[in-house]
Amino acid sequence: MLKKSIFVVLYVLLFLNCKQEKSDIRVVCEATPPGYYRIKWETFPPMEGTVKFYESSVPDSFNLYSPIAEAKISRGFMDIFYVRSTKRSYFKLVFNKNHSVITAERIIPMDGLSNFRDLGGYYNTSGKQTRWGKFYRSSSLSKATFYDIKVLNNLGLRTVIDFRTDKERYDAPPKYIAPIRMNLPLRGNPYRVFFDRILSKKWKAGDAKIYVQDMFSFLLENNSDYFIKMFDILLDEKNYPVLINCTSGHDRSAVASALILAALGVEMDQIVNDYLLTNEQNNFNSFFSDDNILLEDPEVQETFTALFKVHKSTITYSFERIIKEYETIDNFLNTKLNLTDKKREKLKELLLY
Repeated sequence: MLKKSIFVVLYVLLFLNCKQEKSDIRVVCEATPPGYYRIKWETFPPMEGTVKFYESSVPDSFNLYSPIAEAKISRGFMDIFYVRSTKRSYFKLVFNKNHSVITAERIIPMDGLSNFRDLGGYYNTSGKQTRWGKFYRSSSLSKATFYDIKVLNNLGLRTVIDFRTDKERYDAPPKYIAPIRMNLPLRGNPYRVFFDRILSKKWKAGDAKIYVQDMFSFLLENNSDYFIKMFDILLDEKNYPVLINCTSGHDRSAVASALILAALGVEMDQIVNDYLLTNEQNNFNSFFSDDNILLEDPEVQETFTALFKVHKSTITYSFERIIKEYETIDNFLNTKLNLTDKKREKLKELLLY
Protein backbone atom coordinates (compact mmCIF):
# COMPACT_ATOMS: atom_id res chain seq x y z
CA MET A 1 0.00 0.00 0.00
CA LEU A 2 2.84 2.36 0.90
CA LYS A 3 4.62 1.64 -2.38
CA LYS A 4 1.41 2.34 -4.27
CA SER A 5 0.94 5.69 -2.48
CA ILE A 6 4.54 6.72 -3.22
CA PHE A 7 4.05 5.80 -6.88
CA VAL A 8 0.88 7.93 -7.08
CA VAL A 9 2.64 10.93 -5.50
CA LEU A 10 5.60 10.63 -7.87
CA TYR A 11 3.28 10.30 -10.86
CA VAL A 12 1.38 13.46 -9.89
CA LEU A 13 4.59 15.43 -9.37
CA LEU A 14 6.02 14.31 -12.70
CA PHE A 15 2.77 15.06 -14.50
CA LEU A 16 2.55 18.57 -13.06
CA ASN A 17 6.18 19.24 -13.91
CA CYS A 18 5.71 18.13 -17.53
CA LYS A 19 2.52 20.11 -17.85
CA GLN A 20 4.20 23.32 -16.67
CA GLU A 21 7.48 22.86 -18.57
CA LYS A 22 6.61 24.85 -21.68
CA SER A 23 4.27 27.44 -20.16
CA ASP A 24 6.80 28.44 -17.49
CA ILE A 25 9.49 29.58 -19.95
CA ARG A 26 8.99 32.23 -22.63
CA VAL A 27 11.73 32.91 -25.19
CA VAL A 28 12.10 35.38 -28.07
CA CYS A 29 14.84 35.75 -30.69
CA GLU A 30 15.53 39.01 -32.51
CA ALA A 31 18.20 40.10 -34.96
CA THR A 32 20.11 43.11 -33.66
CA PRO A 33 22.80 45.13 -35.45
CA PRO A 34 25.60 44.61 -36.00
CA GLY A 35 25.21 40.91 -36.76
CA TYR A 36 23.85 39.39 -33.57
CA TYR A 37 20.83 37.41 -32.49
CA ARG A 38 19.60 38.55 -29.10
CA ILE A 39 17.81 35.69 -27.37
CA LYS A 40 15.79 36.75 -24.33
CA TRP A 41 13.96 34.56 -21.84
CA GLU A 42 11.79 34.74 -18.76
CA THR A 43 10.97 31.94 -16.34
CA PHE A 44 7.94 31.79 -14.09
CA PRO A 45 8.64 31.51 -11.23
CA PRO A 46 12.25 32.77 -11.47
CA MET A 47 14.64 29.87 -11.99
CA GLU A 48 18.26 29.53 -10.95
CA GLY A 49 20.90 27.52 -12.76
CA THR A 50 22.31 27.31 -16.27
CA VAL A 51 20.90 27.55 -19.77
CA LYS A 52 22.75 26.02 -22.73
CA PHE A 53 22.27 27.03 -26.37
CA TYR A 54 22.27 24.72 -29.38
CA GLU A 55 22.00 25.83 -33.03
CA SER A 56 20.69 24.05 -36.12
CA SER A 57 19.52 24.87 -39.64
CA VAL A 58 16.78 22.24 -39.17
CA PRO A 59 14.02 23.13 -36.68
CA ASP A 60 13.52 19.62 -35.29
CA SER A 61 17.09 18.30 -35.11
CA PHE A 62 19.81 19.56 -32.77
CA ASN A 63 23.22 18.18 -31.82
CA LEU A 64 22.90 18.24 -28.04
CA TYR A 65 26.55 17.28 -27.59
CA SER A 66 27.87 20.64 -28.79
CA PRO A 67 26.37 23.74 -27.17
CA ILE A 68 27.35 27.01 -28.84
CA ALA A 69 26.95 29.07 -25.66
CA GLU A 70 26.06 28.88 -21.98
CA ALA A 71 24.74 31.44 -19.50
CA LYS A 72 23.20 31.83 -16.08
CA ILE A 73 19.41 31.72 -16.27
CA SER A 74 19.19 34.84 -14.11
CA ARG A 75 20.95 36.84 -16.85
CA GLY A 76 17.83 36.80 -19.04
CA PHE A 77 19.48 37.26 -22.43
CA MET A 78 22.33 36.15 -24.67
CA ASP A 79 23.81 37.74 -27.82
CA ILE A 80 24.93 35.23 -30.44
CA PHE A 81 26.98 36.33 -33.43
CA TYR A 82 25.79 35.29 -36.88
CA VAL A 83 26.74 35.73 -40.50
CA ARG A 84 23.61 36.41 -42.56
CA SER A 85 23.11 33.72 -45.17
CA THR A 86 20.28 32.09 -47.07
CA LYS A 87 20.15 29.36 -44.43
CA ARG A 88 18.13 29.92 -41.30
CA SER A 89 19.20 29.35 -37.70
CA TYR A 90 17.04 27.71 -35.05
CA PHE A 91 18.06 27.63 -31.40
CA LYS A 92 17.26 25.16 -28.66
CA LEU A 93 17.64 26.41 -25.12
CA VAL A 94 18.04 23.78 -22.41
CA PHE A 95 17.46 25.01 -18.87
CA ASN A 96 19.12 22.97 -16.11
CA LYS A 97 19.34 19.94 -18.42
CA ASN A 98 15.60 19.14 -18.26
CA HIS A 99 13.56 22.13 -19.55
CA SER A 100 13.89 22.99 -23.25
CA VAL A 101 12.41 25.59 -25.62
CA ILE A 102 13.03 26.10 -29.36
CA THR A 103 13.17 29.59 -30.82
CA ALA A 104 14.12 31.42 -34.02
CA GLU A 105 13.98 34.83 -35.64
CA ARG A 106 10.31 35.36 -36.52
CA ILE A 107 10.83 37.93 -39.24
CA ILE A 108 12.79 36.39 -42.12
CA PRO A 109 14.73 39.10 -44.00
CA MET A 110 14.12 39.15 -47.74
CA ASP A 111 15.23 41.36 -50.63
CA GLY A 112 12.04 41.65 -52.66
CA LEU A 113 9.41 39.97 -50.50
CA SER A 114 7.77 41.80 -47.64
CA ASN A 115 5.89 40.71 -44.54
CA PHE A 116 7.54 37.26 -44.56
CA ARG A 117 7.44 35.55 -41.20
CA ASP A 118 7.28 32.25 -39.37
CA LEU A 119 4.15 31.47 -37.34
CA GLY A 120 6.11 29.29 -34.94
CA GLY A 121 6.78 30.08 -31.30
CA TYR A 122 3.30 31.16 -30.23
CA TYR A 123 1.84 29.61 -27.10
CA ASN A 124 -1.65 28.20 -26.81
CA THR A 125 -3.86 28.17 -23.74
CA SER A 126 -2.46 24.76 -22.72
CA GLY A 127 1.12 26.04 -22.71
CA LYS A 128 2.12 24.30 -25.92
CA GLN A 129 4.14 26.11 -28.59
CA THR A 130 3.50 26.33 -32.32
CA ARG A 131 6.27 24.57 -34.24
CA TRP A 132 8.99 26.60 -35.92
CA GLY A 133 9.72 26.03 -39.59
CA LYS A 134 6.33 24.49 -40.38
CA PHE A 135 4.10 27.30 -41.64
CA TYR A 136 4.81 30.79 -42.91
CA ARG A 137 2.91 33.85 -44.15
CA SER A 138 4.01 36.36 -46.77
CA SER A 139 3.18 38.89 -49.44
CA SER A 140 3.00 37.85 -53.10
CA LEU A 141 5.91 35.77 -54.38
CA SER A 142 5.88 37.78 -57.63
CA LYS A 143 8.62 40.07 -56.29
CA ALA A 144 10.97 37.33 -55.14
CA THR A 145 14.61 38.00 -56.03
CA PHE A 146 17.30 35.39 -56.67
CA TYR A 147 18.36 35.72 -53.01
CA ASP A 148 14.75 35.27 -51.85
CA ILE A 149 14.36 32.12 -53.95
CA LYS A 150 17.50 30.64 -52.34
CA VAL A 151 16.04 31.39 -48.90
CA LEU A 152 12.73 29.78 -49.86
CA ASN A 153 14.53 26.71 -51.20
CA ASN A 154 16.52 26.41 -47.97
CA LEU A 155 13.28 26.56 -45.97
CA GLY A 156 12.27 23.40 -47.80
CA LEU A 157 8.83 24.70 -48.66
CA ARG A 158 6.55 21.94 -49.85
CA THR A 159 3.26 23.79 -50.35
CA VAL A 160 2.27 27.34 -51.27
CA ILE A 161 -1.33 28.49 -50.79
CA ASP A 162 -2.08 31.60 -52.86
CA PHE A 163 -5.16 33.60 -51.84
CA ARG A 164 -4.99 36.01 -54.78
CA THR A 165 -7.54 36.15 -57.57
CA ASP A 166 -6.89 34.67 -61.02
CA LYS A 167 -6.30 38.17 -62.40
CA GLU A 168 -3.80 39.01 -59.68
CA ARG A 169 -1.86 35.84 -60.40
CA TYR A 170 -1.97 36.54 -64.14
CA ASP A 171 -0.77 40.14 -63.71
CA ALA A 172 1.93 39.20 -61.19
CA PRO A 173 2.86 35.51 -61.47
CA PRO A 174 4.94 34.03 -58.65
CA LYS A 175 8.67 33.74 -59.23
CA TYR A 176 8.97 30.82 -56.86
CA ILE A 177 7.19 27.56 -57.71
CA ALA A 178 6.66 25.06 -54.90
CA PRO A 179 6.10 21.33 -55.50
CA ILE A 180 2.47 21.75 -54.40
CA ARG A 181 0.53 24.88 -55.39
CA MET A 182 -3.01 25.60 -54.26
CA ASN A 183 -4.96 28.62 -55.50
CA LEU A 184 -7.75 29.70 -53.16
CA PRO A 185 -8.99 33.09 -54.46
CA LEU A 186 -10.71 34.53 -51.40
CA ARG A 187 -13.76 36.69 -52.05
CA GLY A 188 -13.40 40.36 -51.21
CA ASN A 189 -12.89 43.67 -53.00
CA PRO A 190 -9.24 44.59 -53.74
CA TYR A 191 -8.19 47.84 -52.14
CA ARG A 192 -7.21 49.46 -55.44
CA VAL A 193 -10.84 49.85 -56.52
CA PHE A 194 -11.11 52.60 -53.92
CA PHE A 195 -8.01 54.57 -54.90
CA ASP A 196 -10.02 57.11 -56.90
CA ARG A 197 -12.19 57.88 -53.88
CA ILE A 198 -9.09 58.51 -51.80
CA LEU A 199 -7.33 60.62 -54.40
CA SER A 200 -10.48 62.71 -54.92
CA LYS A 201 -10.79 63.06 -51.12
CA LYS A 202 -14.21 61.46 -51.04
CA TRP A 203 -12.75 59.01 -48.55
CA LYS A 204 -11.10 60.12 -45.31
CA ALA A 205 -8.88 58.13 -42.97
CA GLY A 206 -11.86 57.13 -40.86
CA ASP A 207 -13.66 55.75 -43.93
CA ALA A 208 -10.63 53.67 -44.87
CA LYS A 209 -10.28 52.29 -41.35
CA ILE A 210 -13.94 51.24 -41.26
CA TYR A 211 -13.57 49.62 -44.68
CA VAL A 212 -10.55 47.58 -43.54
CA GLN A 213 -12.52 46.44 -40.52
CA ASP A 214 -15.54 45.44 -42.61
CA MET A 215 -13.36 43.70 -45.20
CA PHE A 216 -11.62 41.57 -42.57
CA SER A 217 -15.03 40.45 -41.30
CA PHE A 218 -16.25 39.80 -44.84
CA LEU A 219 -13.20 37.67 -45.63
CA LEU A 220 -13.61 35.76 -42.39
CA GLU A 221 -17.32 35.05 -42.82
CA ASN A 222 -17.70 34.54 -46.59
CA ASN A 223 -14.93 32.16 -47.61
CA SER A 224 -15.73 29.05 -45.61
CA ASP A 225 -15.38 26.77 -48.65
CA TYR A 226 -11.83 27.99 -49.29
CA PHE A 227 -10.86 27.83 -45.61
CA ILE A 228 -12.14 24.24 -45.43
CA LYS A 229 -9.78 23.41 -48.32
CA MET A 230 -6.95 25.24 -46.55
CA PHE A 231 -7.39 23.18 -43.40
CA ASP A 232 -7.59 19.97 -45.45
CA ILE A 233 -4.13 20.85 -46.79
CA LEU A 234 -2.83 21.60 -43.29
CA LEU A 235 -4.15 18.27 -42.00
CA ASP A 236 -1.86 16.33 -44.35
CA GLU A 237 1.62 15.90 -42.88
CA LYS A 238 3.14 15.41 -46.35
CA ASN A 239 2.33 19.03 -47.29
CA TYR A 240 4.70 20.71 -44.81
CA PRO A 241 6.33 23.18 -44.66
CA VAL A 242 3.47 25.42 -45.90
CA LEU A 243 3.47 29.07 -46.97
CA ILE A 244 0.28 31.14 -47.25
CA ASN A 245 0.36 34.39 -49.20
CA CYS A 246 -1.71 37.09 -50.87
CA THR A 247 -0.69 40.39 -52.48
CA SER A 248 0.60 42.38 -49.53
CA GLY A 249 0.21 39.75 -46.82
CA HIS A 250 -1.88 42.03 -44.63
CA ASP A 251 -5.50 41.10 -45.33
CA ARG A 252 -6.27 37.65 -46.77
CA SER A 253 -3.15 36.02 -45.34
CA ALA A 254 -3.89 37.77 -42.05
CA VAL A 255 -7.38 36.28 -41.83
CA ALA A 256 -6.06 32.80 -42.67
CA SER A 257 -3.21 33.11 -40.15
CA ALA A 258 -5.61 34.19 -37.42
CA LEU A 259 -7.87 31.21 -38.14
CA ILE A 260 -4.97 28.75 -38.04
CA LEU A 261 -3.66 30.13 -34.76
CA ALA A 262 -7.17 30.16 -33.28
CA ALA A 263 -7.68 26.52 -34.33
CA LEU A 264 -4.49 25.66 -32.44
CA GLY A 265 -5.83 27.38 -29.33
CA VAL A 266 -3.26 30.18 -29.41
CA GLU A 267 -3.94 32.94 -26.92
CA MET A 268 -5.88 35.82 -28.48
CA ASP A 269 -3.37 38.48 -27.46
CA GLN A 270 -0.70 36.61 -29.44
CA ILE A 271 -2.98 36.34 -32.48
CA VAL A 272 -3.48 40.11 -32.30
CA ASN A 273 0.25 40.73 -31.89
CA ASP A 274 1.03 38.63 -34.95
CA TYR A 275 -1.54 40.61 -36.92
CA LEU A 276 0.01 43.92 -35.83
CA LEU A 277 3.51 42.84 -36.88
CA THR A 278 2.49 43.72 -40.45
CA ASN A 279 2.84 47.42 -39.60
CA GLU A 280 6.55 46.86 -38.98
CA GLN A 281 7.04 44.94 -42.22
CA ASN A 282 5.08 46.52 -45.05
CA ASN A 283 6.38 49.43 -47.09
CA PHE A 284 3.17 51.40 -47.45
CA ASN A 285 4.57 53.61 -50.22
CA SER A 286 5.00 50.57 -52.46
CA PHE A 287 1.26 50.07 -52.78
CA PHE A 288 0.67 53.05 -55.06
CA SER A 289 2.45 55.07 -57.73
CA ASP A 290 5.21 57.39 -56.57
CA ASP A 291 4.59 59.84 -59.38
CA ASN A 292 1.08 60.81 -58.30
CA ILE A 293 1.30 64.42 -57.17
CA LEU A 294 -1.81 64.05 -55.02
CA LEU A 295 0.11 61.75 -52.72
CA GLU A 296 1.97 64.82 -51.53
CA ASP A 297 -1.29 65.96 -49.93
CA PRO A 298 -1.08 65.13 -46.17
CA GLU A 299 -4.80 64.27 -46.03
CA VAL A 300 -4.47 61.80 -48.91
CA GLN A 301 -1.38 60.28 -47.33
CA GLU A 302 -3.20 59.84 -44.05
CA THR A 303 -6.08 58.03 -45.77
CA PHE A 304 -3.77 55.71 -47.70
CA THR A 305 -1.88 54.91 -44.51
CA ALA A 306 -5.15 54.06 -42.74
CA LEU A 307 -6.06 51.77 -45.63
CA PHE A 308 -2.82 49.80 -45.72
CA LYS A 309 -2.03 49.67 -42.02
CA VAL A 310 -3.57 47.02 -39.83
CA HIS A 311 -5.48 48.05 -36.73
CA LYS A 312 -6.10 46.18 -33.50
CA SER A 313 -9.77 47.11 -33.63
CA THR A 314 -10.08 45.35 -37.00
CA ILE A 315 -9.27 41.87 -35.75
CA THR A 316 -10.93 42.24 -32.36
CA TYR A 317 -14.15 43.54 -33.96
CA SER A 318 -14.21 40.64 -36.44
CA PHE A 319 -13.70 37.96 -33.81
CA GLU A 320 -16.28 39.60 -31.54
CA ARG A 321 -18.78 39.31 -34.40
CA ILE A 322 -17.99 35.61 -34.71
CA ILE A 323 -18.40 35.06 -30.97
CA LYS A 324 -21.67 36.99 -30.95
CA GLU A 325 -23.12 34.74 -33.66
CA TYR A 326 -21.54 31.39 -32.76
CA GLU A 327 -20.92 31.93 -29.01
CA THR A 328 -17.33 30.68 -29.29
CA ILE A 329 -14.57 30.55 -31.91
CA ASP A 330 -14.58 26.77 -31.44
CA ASN A 331 -18.22 26.60 -32.53
CA PHE A 332 -17.44 28.71 -35.61
CA LEU A 333 -14.55 26.43 -36.59
CA ASN A 334 -16.65 23.34 -36.05
CA THR A 335 -19.91 24.37 -37.71
CA LYS A 336 -18.74 26.82 -40.39
CA LEU A 337 -15.37 25.35 -41.34
CA ASN A 338 -16.05 21.68 -40.62
CA LEU A 339 -13.05 21.61 -38.30
CA THR A 340 -14.19 18.93 -35.86
CA ASP A 341 -12.57 18.21 -32.52
CA LYS A 342 -10.88 15.19 -34.09
CA LYS A 343 -9.43 17.29 -36.92
CA ARG A 344 -8.25 19.96 -34.50
CA GLU A 345 -6.46 17.36 -32.40
CA LYS A 346 -4.68 16.12 -35.50
CA LEU A 347 -3.77 19.69 -36.48
CA LYS A 348 -2.36 20.25 -32.99
CA GLU A 349 -0.29 17.08 -33.23
CA LEU A 350 1.23 18.39 -36.46
CA LEU A 351 1.80 21.99 -35.44
CA LEU A 352 2.38 22.06 -31.68
CA TYR A 353 5.04 20.87 -29.26
